Amino acid sequence: MTSQSLVRNYLSVPLAEFRNAAKVFTRRGTHLGQALLAFEGGFLSIEAGEATAVMRAEGEWHGRASFSPEILRALAKVPPAQDPIPISYADGHLLIGSMTIPCFWQRTSRDFLFNLENPSLLDLLALGRTLPRADIRGSELGKQIRNAQARAARRIRSAATLLAVFDVSESAVRNLVEARIASRLERGQ
Repeated sequence: MTSQSLVRNYLSVPLAEFRNAAKVFTRRGTHLGQALLAFEGGFLSIEAGEATAVMRAEGEWHGRASFSPEILRALAKVPPAQDPIPISYADGHLLIGSMTIPCFWQRTSRDFLFNLENPSLLDLLALGRTLPRADIRGSELGKQIRNAQARAARRIRSAATLLAVFDVSESAVRNLVEARIASRLERGQ
């Protein structure tokens, strides 16, 4: 048995807390980008584009999960019925309630941050996946990361508009960008 197999990624979130916090993802006119789920200091945060939801949670969590914003919007509109809602990760999938969601998993790492002197747009997007939320919220680097995320979202929308004549969807462009971020994270660690 490896130390990796001993890592447990399981949270429980009160249903009322989830319902209340997730409302932000159903607001009209809110553009959602790739969803990022993280847990720090007793709080579960889910970020997607310009919207962020924070809720109390209990459990153990050792990374960040990225998944489709369409699935997030569906979960926000029709939350799981269990109370508390179980959230777990295993083998490239999140389990939220009874819904299994394919995701990209990234273990947290501070080493990645210290290896960058002049981060590119791709580097900043990758850093946004590895830094604790508190570090992103309260620092100059955090401001650069938030700007990079906004710039990437605009460029993804623009690319999708230009490629629509070839039946390339925004989610296909987003998946390509996510693959590049994943590749950058693998090279950086």
